[in-house]
Amino acid sequence: MNTTKLLNHDTGDNAWMMTSTALVLLMTPALAFFYGGLVDRKNILNQLFLSFICMGIVFVQWVLFGFSFAFGPSTKIGYGSFEWLALHFGESENALYSPTYPLLTFAAYQATFAIITPALISGAIVGRMKLIPYMLFIFIWSTICYDPMARWVWSTNGWLKHLGTLDFAGGTVVHILSGVSGLVASIILGKRADFDPRSTTAHNLPFTILGTGLLWVGWSGFNGGSANSANGIAALALVNTNAAAAAGLITWVVIDAIRGRVSISGACVGPIVGLVAVTPACGFIQPGWALLFGVIAACMVYFLLLLKHYMRVDDTLDVAFVHGGGIFK
Repeated sequence: MNTTKLLNHDTGDNAWMMTSTALVLLMTPALAFFYGGLVDRKNILNQLFLSFICMGIVFVQWVLFGFSFAFGPSTKIGYGSFEWLALHFGESENALYSPTYPLLTFAAYQATFAIITPALISGAIVGRMKLIPYMLFIFIWSTICYDPMARWVWSTNGWLKHLGTLDFAGGTVVHILSGVSGLVASIILGKRADFDPRSTTAHNLPFTILGTGLLWVGWSGFNGGSANSANGIAALALVNTNAAAAAGLITWVVIDAIRGRVSISGACVGPIVGLVAVTPACGFIQPGWALLFGVIAACMVYFLLLLKHYMRVDDTLDVAFVHGGGIFK
């Protein structure tokens, strides 16, 4: 049943969701800088493009049919709908997804998640995929992987949601999905010609620091906006987000110091791991637990990366470890 109707606007909720949308949209170019500083000099422009182009491809797909397939009204559990093609519902609101602000705001907010998820995959396949095939891959992957997963976990009639799956802001939909997809893509594409698992390729750490800072800021909208309202849950998610990031940063630096060498690149990875770890639970736990999430995830991913050179898979920027391993703590 289509529950779209005109409701009373809550300007505070709408402003919060629009601000969160802008923050999360910022995360994709931030990711481009984060990844761009970690790759070889010869691959930096390619990496920047791989992240940036997602903002065009995925948003077009999302407007045409992606949002409808992920969140459109349907009577069948787990199956998509095409009743909201091209977002033709106008300025109305929806009692299920956006009870106090326009459904278009919700569609725009969810689009930012759809954009950054395939952009995360690009870190696993740097320097091994031509641009046109990559663009086709992003369009197809968003359609057959991301949209169904978003529906299963977040839609009101998603089958995983009906089984009791809790994913506050994208642990399954964004991080596990991108981590697994990045691993599979890197296996299919094979190793780079100059692949050396023990080498360090980071050529521009100021880029990486800039990207890390912007990702940290954007994650406030990523998690806080998932409360779907400017309320106490949003405040809890906001505090937990920063607590986990801070704990991840400190933990990583302390382990580096114990091992005798503190690295800037590691100090940038630490908070990202903490952010990834707390994302699915940030609206359900208290801040003390968020600190623990950051510590445990940083320890696990740190020691997984020490074993990286035993792997025969060329996951260039450790997408599977950071995003998949950060969730399975």
